[in-house]
Amino acid sequence: MKKKILGAILAAAALCLSVSAQALTLMPGDADYTGADLNPPNPTNANGEQGYIETLFGTSNLTLYYKAEIGKEEGPFATSYETAFNPNNSEAEDAIISYILGPSISCPECYLAVKDGNQNPSYYFFDLASWNGTETLSLLDFWPGRGAISHVSIWGKPDGTTNVPEPGSIALLGLGLAGLAAMRRRRAA
Repeated sequence: MKKKILGAILAAAALCLSVSAQALTLMPGDADYTGADLNPPNPTNANGEQGYIETLFGTSNLTLYYKAEIGKEEGPFATSYETAFNPNNSEAEDAIISYILGPSISCPECYLAVKDGNQNPSYYFFDLASWNGTETLSLLDFWPGRGAISHVSIWGKPDGTTNVPEPGSIALLGLGLAGLAAMRRRRAA
C-alpha cells in the first residue's frame, strides 16, 4: 500500500516537472513576418506596432497584453510574466519570457513582436496560436553580432484572456487528493 502511494506521489511530481519544463523556442527563421514585410518600416510607437500586426496577420482590435524592455514591464499581464534579456551572452540577442504566477494569457489569437529599431529588419513577428500561455518563450539568435532585442510584446484579442492555474498548483492539488484518498482507505481498513 505504501509503495502505491509513494508511486502516485512520484508520478505526480514527475508530471509537475515535465509540465513546467516546456518551452517554445523561436528564432528569426521561424517568424511569420519580418520588418522587411512592413511598409513603411519602423513604427515609432505601440499604436504603430499594433497596426502592423493587424495588417500583416489580417486581424483587428488587438490589445497589448505584455511588453518588456530591459528594466521595464507593462500591460495587464506584467505581474504574471518576466523577461530575461541576454541570459547567455553579452548582447541581448536572446531573451526568455517566463510565466511566473497569476493569470496567464490564453492565445486563440495572440502575436509576439521582437524589435530592434536600429537593424534591418527591425521586427520579427510570430503567431502564438499554439502557445499555451504558461510555457516559456525562448528567443534565440536575433541580430547576432550586430544588434540586440530592444523590446518584446505580446498582443491579442481582448476576449482571449483567462486565468489558467499554474502547473505546480495542479500537481499540488493532485497530491492532496491522492493523500486524502490514501487516508480514507487507511481508515476503511
